Amino acid sequence: MRFDDATLAALCQRLNADEAFIQSVPKAAAFLFQAGELAVFLRVEPGRCAEARLGGSPEVADFVIEASPEAWERLLRGELDAIAAFTRGQLRLKKGSLFALMPYARAARAIFEAFRA
Repeated sequence: MRFDDATLAALCQRLNADEAFIQSVPKAAAFLFQAGELAVFLRVEPGRCAEARLGGSPEVADFVIEASPEAWERLLRGELDAIAAFTRGQLRLKKGSLFALMPYARAARAIFEAFRA
């Protein structure tokens, strides 16, 4: 899968048109997803995706989630569930608490589905 700023802007647009995502964001949060050298920053607010871009600093993210590039590919293709990946250690929470992350589980599913759209 190719990642660039245009792809990520389109992701935000798809999320903002997705009722499941709109209803699933409990409060504002910033996520940094890391896979090897690749980092994707995603900022959400209740009812919308506010920002999606390449890069980002762990210092400004509420949650930093790391996985191998292979695990991310499987997540994005729908071959791996995010919750299962966490329990198997394929996704690692490097910043933030799992308890605070849990309310975003439905939003995560919508995000991964939007990547496949």
